[in-house]
Amino acid sequence: MALRNQINNSGRTARSRRAVCEAEETVWAPTTGAYITDGTGLFRVADALPTRGELFLELEDCRTLEVILCPARTVTRLGLRTVTPAA
Repeated sequence: MALRNQINNSGRTARSRRAVCEAEETVWAPTTGAYITDGTGLFRVADALPTRGELFLELEDCRTLEVILCPARTVTRLGLRTVTPAA
């Protein structure tokens, strides 16, 4: 019986840890249509696609017009920032 309680408790603990990890995965994401840059390239956020626990951004390279799919957390790690186009 004691072993059973330990297993049940550890299952709850694992779920709690997983919930905390998912909460930590929440990242900043630019809105659709925003322009972002790393200082050398310019990208337009074409779309945001949520999947299981992950947010992907479709980024259009403003120079080549290629569209790439990138996890939002990678955008944050790379230090990309939003910019406002000149009028």
